[in-house]
Amino acid sequence: MDLTVDRYETWADLLDYMDGSAAVIGEMMLPILEPADTAAFGHARDLGNAFQLTNFLRDINEDLERGRVYVPQEDIRRFGVDLHSRQCSPQFVELMKFEIARCRELYASADLGIAMLPARSARCIRAARKLYSRILERIEAQKYDVFARRASVPTWQKALVVGRLIVPFGG
Repeated sequence: MDLTVDRYETWADLLDYMDGSAAVIGEMMLPILEPADTAAFGHARDLGNAFQLTNFLRDINEDLERGRVYVPQEDIRRFGVDLHSRQCSPQFVELMKFEIARCRELYASADLGIAMLPARSARCIRAARKLYSRILERIEAQKYDVFARRASVPTWQKALVVGRLIVPFGG
């Protein structure tokens, strides 16, 4: 779709795009991760979508350079934002708060699925989830200005998160 579509009118349209790029990755990982319940399927899709939406929010500026907009057009209009001005206006901040809340709902659903995984699988997936959601915290910490600099999690924080979640305690 990236070859023919450069923006998405609605959230449903964006979900259709993410179905082929992110949600399906969550599905494909499930047989390897061995969840205890088939209900993990939908939650795995939500994790893939949360990762993808996090990337979209972090990369708004870079995507504009490529002539792409992954924030739904209906949301942009609702908040009265002109992304091409690349201004971190009060309206843009409200748009970002809305999209970040949407993303956190996906992460909350994903957490339910992670709880359905065996401990050996859950540790790795939980680490990835924590690291990706930290990108949202970094966007907030820079007052939503994704135009001034790309939000990223410092390497030392990544190491700390991974160390705490991957290395089992007591053994």
